[in-house]
Amino acid sequence: MSQLDLAIAAGTTARHVSFLETGRSRPGQELVLRLAAALDVPIRERNVLLGAAGLPPAYPDHPLSDQAMRSIQSVLDRALQVHEPYPAWVVGRGLQFVRANRAAEALFPGLCVMQPEAIVDLWYGPGPFRDLVENWQDVVHVGVAQLQREATRTADAKLHDLARRAAAHLRDVPRGDASIVPDLPVVCPRLKIGDRLVRTISAILRFETAVEVTASELRVELMFPADEESAAFFRSMASVSR
Repeated sequence: MSQLDLAIAAGTTARHVSFLETGRSRPGQELVLRLAAALDVPIRERNVLLGAAGLPPAYPDHPLSDQAMRSIQSVLDRALQVHEPYPAWVVGRGLQFVRANRAAEALFPGLCVMQPEAIVDLWYGPGPFRDLVENWQDVVHVGVAQLQREATRTADAKLHDLARRAAAHLRDVPRGDASIVPDLPVVCPRLKIGDRLVRTISAILRFETAVEVTASELRVELMFPADEESAAFFRSMASVSR
């Protein structure tokens, strides 16, 4: 993005942007936030930019357990509950699994107590997940691309390490045949469970209007059945777990 393009998007001049880059001018909070918005900088990094300019943070940062986050907790709890008998997870920045509903825990137990590095190894390395997912090759390449995009957008060193760790597992894993027309418009796991093939579709719920750091980084991953046979499997799994 050129200085001129950035200046136009942020409502200032290219000369002023140049002066900011060389340290000849110091921006106020409003300009820092306009520049951050023009560059689609995440909320957490906007506070970092403000700090670099000698300004206080503009966005609060509370742990999810804080009283100030009670309304967010309520939404997350409700989303997990109403999604039963289908799996759902609350995921924070950097593959931090925060919560899971009963269906999710039954399908992939223990994710909420695992470190992100262990989750990367579980998903992208050899082992039970690879054996469980029929279209593992397609799913993991899409997953690595998503992790790399998140790392690039945040410039988070830990995320870059996770992305490199995941990509290393796939170094010798070829991509799927692009000439094959997919049976669904999205790439999602097809699970081999016993003699059944459970086809899924996933969607993500986010707080897109968040003005608080933790809320801006949370997402709810919702797994749906892609057909009635798969829906029947999840219903039967729920009845067994009761």
